[in-house]
Amino acid sequence: MLEYRIRQGINTLEKSPVIFLIHGYGSHADDLFSFAPYLPKSHTIIALQAPLNLSPGSYAWYPLYPKEDGTFTSELEAAWSAVDLLNENIDLFVKKYDLNSNDISLLGFSQGSILSWALAFSTPKKIRRIVALSGLVHESVDTSQPPTFLAYAAHGITDVVIPVEKARATILPLSEKYTEIEYHEFPEGHSVSQENFTRLLEWLEKTEL
Repeated sequence: MLEYRIRQGINTLEKSPVIFLIHGYGSHADDLFSFAPYLPKSHTIIALQAPLNLSPGSYAWYPLYPKEDGTFTSELEAAWSAVDLLNENIDLFVKKYDLNSNDISLLGFSQGSILSWALAFSTPKKIRRIVALSGLVHESVDTSQPPTFLAYAAHGITDVVIPVEKARATILPLSEKYTEIEYHEFPEGHSVSQENFTRLLEWLEKTEL
């Protein structure tokens, strides 16, 4: 089981819905866990920490390798192994804390966002919602079938880590094809602005069961 942080939901009568927080490359579980006080009190919040330790306080879901043009590449097998690991851990945590398996949401940033898209599309009806921030949909993900999940995706127009063009090429077309997917752009870099955060909180409230 991955290292994690948890804030349990206030839900005495029923099994708690859950939001898993999936951080980006080089970050750690406490980063996105700072969102927890603002997320729905009815939900259990679990921030997962990636298994690959890059340096003290710096973790990754799978390795990235720099290219000559300043961008990064990854090994497809390692990336999909991370998707499998994430999937397995979701099952473990749902069982451990007796959570509602019909109301699982993912909130991923950067590398965590890429994993969220891959997991949601590859496990139909398992994930109910994803919040995908500053990421993209990898070309290896099969998006030919309508999503069985709802998605809020957002990207900064001045992002230099994952340029907005990558989101426009991989997420925007999906939002135009499928009503389940919302795509937004904000005047920010590789980060989450207050405007973006407010909008995603409104979306979570709007899509709550």
